[in-house]
Amino acid sequence: MGKRVSDGLGDATKDNDGGDAAEVPGRPPDHAVVFVHGMGRALKGGTLQEWAQPLMLSLHDLSLDLVPGDVPCPHLVITKANAVGDAPEVWVKVLRGYADGRPDYLAVLMTEASWGRDFEPASAASTYSWALRTALRVYKRSVQLIRWNLYPGRRRASPAWLAARLRQMLLTLIAASAGFFILLAVLVVLLLIILLAWIPGPGRWIGKIVSLFADFLGDPQVWKRKPLQAAAMRQRVVDTLQRWDHDGRTQVTVVAHSQGAAITGQVLFQNQARATNFVSVGSGLDLLGYAQWGGGTGEDPVTDWLANPDRPRWINVWGKFDFVPAGPISTHENGPLPVFGKLYARDTAGDGGPGPEEHPVYNRSGLIYDHIVYSSNRVEVLDPLARLILDPPADPHGLVLRGLDGDRRLRPHRVMVKSLGVTRLLSILTAALSAPAALAWLGSQDWARNRVQCGPPGGGQDPWWSSWLCSGPSYHWGHWENWGVLAVTTAVFAAVLIGLLNGPVWGVLHNRLQRMRKPSFRQSSDPTRNPPANPWWYVTWYLLIVTAVAVAVPFMLAWPDLPWVLVVVLVVALWALCFTRTSISGLPARTGENRDTKETPDTKETRDAQEARPEPQRTAVSLPPN
Repeated sequence: MGKRVSDGLGDATKDNDGGDAAEVPGRPPDHAVVFVHGMGRALKGGTLQEWAQPLMLSLHDLSLDLVPGDVPCPHLVITKANAVGDAPEVWVKVLRGYADGRPDYLAVLMTEASWGRDFEPASAASTYSWALRTALRVYKRSVQLIRWNLYPGRRRASPAWLAARLRQMLLTLIAASAGFFILLAVLVVLLLIILLAWIPGPGRWIGKIVSLFADFLGDPQVWKRKPLQAAAMRQRVVDTLQRWDHDGRTQVTVVAHSQGAAITGQVLFQNQARATNFVSVGSGLDLLGYAQWGGGTGEDPVTDWLANPDRPRWINVWGKFDFVPAGPISTHENGPLPVFGKLYARDTAGDGGPGPEEHPVYNRSGLIYDHIVYSSNRVEVLDPLARLILDPPADPHGLVLRGLDGDRRLRPHRVMVKSLGVTRLLSILTAALSAPAALAWLGSQDWARNRVQCGPPGGGQDPWWSSWLCSGPSYHWGHWENWGVLAVTTAVFAAVLIGLLNGPVWGVLHNRLQRMRKPSFRQSSDPTRNPPANPWWYVTWYLLIVTAVAVAVPFMLAWPDLPWVLVVVLVVALWALCFTRTSISGLPARTGENRDTKETPDTKETRDAQEARPEPQRTAVSLPPN
């Protein structure tokens, strides 16, 4: 077994006499999975480890479902791992069948195409100018995304529809207004910080903040404005994929995030490399577009994808509140609105127009946070990706990325994700409610007054920096002079509550919800002896903890007036909406080749070219009984 691990192949065939045939050196994998990172700093091997470890867990659990019962061989074996070397990769064998005493393993290679160090970073000034020009477009796309997420359904003459329509208009207006002022404030503050960084002395420390800004947002600016460096980014993806370009036995799935999806899309759609499946998660392709001088003549990714005879199956995965993809993608001529309409109202006419397979997923219900957590979403991203690798679809016109059949985790997962938004609102509300009482209590404590050097009560000798605590025995939102200190206190309390409830509390319970089965020290391969827990218990525990921490405790500390009580009750009632409208599903790719569409000579030629590809060969692997 030592040689088998060191070779990284783990593949052997069994001859007619039952003995193990010699391993074939350099044998390609049955399936190669290539991960491509998004913008920002990326350590070598970091993208591979971020995605491969949870994906292997999903492959293992799916293998337990495909090959149930006690079998005398492991369901998943890591045969080689080189996670931080020059070419980070992991080789695994996944059991996909067992018949006549012979296990059937799928050899999977996972690697990464890391482009993060193939270019010179942009300066802070050029990054800011690009961000300033892009800000309005991002803002409009984000407002449109929020509006569709609050879609009330087809127009109906009913009080329920009118209430949902009013809620959509009101919440969209609030989000648009708040987002505009927040975006404006961020742009102004960033400009001031960049200017202060030029001042000798303090500029050295402020420059570190500027560097963080340029590191995070500088990559897209280089992609759009530096064609040579953009070509270096593409070349990293091309070099990685060309290892299997002429090998029909290896299926290739590329999982590309954010700007990595824009880079990979240009490579695949302009025929610089080939892949079987292109899974774009949080794609920046629609926002960033192509880089200059890439070899193509068009500027429309969907049109290029459709015109490519060797096009991959394109699966576009986007968080419902991810501002980077901001929803589905279509041709420039059609735009995303028809696809939005088809996703949220399936009984509308048409198919939404040409475009990839669309999968809106529930990540974290946050415009920014939704963009960075795809690799931790087992229910809607990792488990369907594992099924695409281990159990590919037989219907070429249906969904390629499919969830597990009868997955009872899906609705509890979505309810729990939607509840994050209510918890944020509730935390801000109860923090504002508790701030006056908390400040009054703090101002009555001698240790606190001594710490900020308050003078004697009523003496008028308080230092200017501590007047917020020393000036009076009580605080009230009705007194405008208290607004500043109350707002700061509210922000601190709200940050603590949100960090606790939507951080470790939600994270621990949601991680348990996502498990397909309970962990077993004996690693039983029989799901009937190791069943998954009921996921609704974790939803219940989360709501109970939030109610206790964000409602009961603040009410005990500072019992509010009736208007406060009514507002808190109204916010708590929003939890009921978290249990509704959780049935949105993926939309199959629209390529003009569906069953009900008349086949044209061009589409027939494309289909014939795809069907002429050689099928991948499966490798049977024999292992000695444990």
